[in-house]
Amino acid sequence: MLEGKLLGERYKVQSLIGGGGMANVYLGFDTILKREVAIKVLKLEYANDDDFIRRFHREAQNATSLSHPNIVTIFDVDDEDDIYYMVMEYVDGMTLKRYIQLHAPLDPDEAVMITSQIAEAIQHAHDHHIIHRDIKPQNVLVTHDKQVKVTDFGIALALSSTSMTQTNAVLGSVHYLSPEQARGGLANTKSDIYSLGIVLFELLTGRLPFSGQSAVSVALKHLQQVVPPVKKWAEDVPQSVENVVLKSTAKDPLNRYQSMDEFIEDLRTVLNDDRLHEAPFQVPFIEGDETKQVPVIQANLFENQSAHDTVVHRKPAMVQDEKKATSSLEKKQASKKKKIIWGSSIAAIVILLSVLFSLFVLPILLQPDDVELIELTNRDVEEAKRWLENNHLTYDIEEVFDDTVEVNMVISQSPDSGRFVKEETAVSLVVSLGKEPIEISDYTDQSYSQVERLLLSQDFQNVQRIDVYSDEPVGTILTQVEPQPGTKVVPSETIVVFEVSVGKRMVTLDDLTGLDEIEARDYLTDKNLVAKVTEEHHESVPEGEVIRQSPEGDVEVEEGSVVNLVVSLGEEEKPVKTYREEVTVSYTLDELPADDDNTTEEERLIPQEVRIYIDDISHDLSETYQVQMITSDTTFTIPLEIAPNDQAVYRVERDDQTVVQKTIRYDDIEGGE
Repeated sequence: MLEGKLLGERYKVQSLIGGGGMANVYLGFDTILKREVAIKVLKLEYANDDDFIRRFHREAQNATSLSHPNIVTIFDVDDEDDIYYMVMEYVDGMTLKRYIQLHAPLDPDEAVMITSQIAEAIQHAHDHHIIHRDIKPQNVLVTHDKQVKVTDFGIALALSSTSMTQTNAVLGSVHYLSPEQARGGLANTKSDIYSLGIVLFELLTGRLPFSGQSAVSVALKHLQQVVPPVKKWAEDVPQSVENVVLKSTAKDPLNRYQSMDEFIEDLRTVLNDDRLHEAPFQVPFIEGDETKQVPVIQANLFENQSAHDTVVHRKPAMVQDEKKATSSLEKKQASKKKKIIWGSSIAAIVILLSVLFSLFVLPILLQPDDVELIELTNRDVEEAKRWLENNHLTYDIEEVFDDTVEVNMVISQSPDSGRFVKEETAVSLVVSLGKEPIEISDYTDQSYSQVERLLLSQDFQNVQRIDVYSDEPVGTILTQVEPQPGTKVVPSETIVVFEVSVGKRMVTLDDLTGLDEIEARDYLTDKNLVAKVTEEHHESVPEGEVIRQSPEGDVEVEEGSVVNLVVSLGEEEKPVKTYREEVTVSYTLDELPADDDNTTEEERLIPQEVRIYIDDISHDLSETYQVQMITSDTTFTIPLEIAPNDQAVYRVERDDQTVVQKTIRYDDIEGGE
């Protein structure tokens, strides 16, 4: 897995977003320019082909010269530890093939719009002497606002030297292959025009014009068969649009558009009202190209006869009468009876000949001509019907499923070829409906690997997957894209496409400590992660910043995972401390006053004034806290309230003399009341 790897000390591979027979495509991040990119990494089998690697670098570098809004920009080409990769513009959208699967057949306006953008991109490449050679919907990306981006310029050139059976991607290309490429000739700009015409056909109909059991059979159809009419599957397509398909897919390159500029110019006006009902496109007729049936002429039929000679047929009896008329005058005096007998004989002969002609000759002349049947089997049924109609024969059609004969081809005929039949005779034709379709099951929620083996064992043409991140287990079929469950399909002509779970997307978590709580939450939301926040006091981390996280940074977690954040409340507020200080003030009278009237010693003591001053939260040193007269040593309790990081001061005076003054700091007090 390349996810998390840094390529070229710059491009960080984040997640797999697609793949094909030749390469995998990853979403990456350019750490220098701070932008998302697409990183296309060649699969391992190509890393061992030195010739392909050289071509890959050469052609990819050529492709970097292309700059067009409808072409995916290539930023960089490099290799590292046998990993050959291209860094390209990241297009947020889907392939045109996927778009066709979801939306086809498209409205002619949309189909022409998409085709025009592809044509503009290809024309830009042609202007730079680059032939794409592999135009197909899989190599075209469509953004959410329907902007088209053509990709894989140059890679197709490198692939031209590889085997057709090497990858499924190349096999898929045969459906868009021009006739000159199919016969092994060199591709040119008109080859791209042909391929784009096939793409337009698919946009309009939602299907490919030719299919077969192998790539070779499809290629032969490109060589031998005319692209079927678009209206067969899309009746609402204007004739002008169908004409674009017919002209761009003409078998002979001379009959196609002569440049992509000409193709684009035709697309610009193809939907104008004055063109919607134009005459169908016909390949230009060249005298001598048609096949003619020439009858066999007997050379001696009119031998020794002038073109202007008239042949007169004369009865033997008339000749004898003429001879008698030229005889001597004496014969004119023959008896009248003899003339009557001769006249009656002639009349009888004429009547007899007329009867014989009516009975035997006239029916032969009036009966239908004989027609010799040709071999109609293995011909398209439309071709067979045209031949029968041209030869004044009728037909009966019986359609049957057949696994070996392609659809619409004649399987057998009755009478057989070589037989002579009369005109208006009905010829029975058995015509193939192709392979008998089966109803495809619903495979959602099943294991892709098991379903793939099952379908391939049932001779389905191919099984393809579109990898999707999800909460379902890896390998689970999420969606049956095509064909839909319950659809009747012919396995050998059907590609089954599934969306398959690759598990949850893995995200490499950044170190969030020191970030503001809002910034950390936004980051986790962007990564589809869930933030769980707790708070605590901290002496050094400012309020609102992340103290720590779990999991820690630089760890891969599943998309949707919970990330625990501990956010600082700042330094914890300290309580006010209450402190009591006991101070004993001594009574300091040196001698007693004289005894007067027998007073006691205690009565003769002179009281001394004690004043206490406090400076703390509740008191000010300028104000007297307590005043008391003493006549003996007295202990005072002084209460102090000290704020965090502050101090308190008290002063004790006796008769205006300071006995004690002391400062008590907050941190000097352990605990406190």
